[in-house]
Amino acid sequence: MTAVFGVLCAACALLALAGLALVVPRDVPPITGTCAFILTLAALAVAILR
Repeated sequence: MTAVFGVLCAACALLALAGLALVVPRDVPPITGTCAFILTLAALAVAILR
C-alpha cells in the first residue's frame, strides 16, 4: 500500500510538471530541481516505511 502511494505521488508530480511546462516553459528548470528533491524525499520515506 505504501508503494502504491509513492507511485501515485510521483505520477502526480510528473503530471503537474508537464502541465507547468505547457503553461510557463521558462519556469520549468528551477522547478524540476525542486520536484527531483521532493521525489527523492518521497522515495526515502517509502523505503523507510517498507
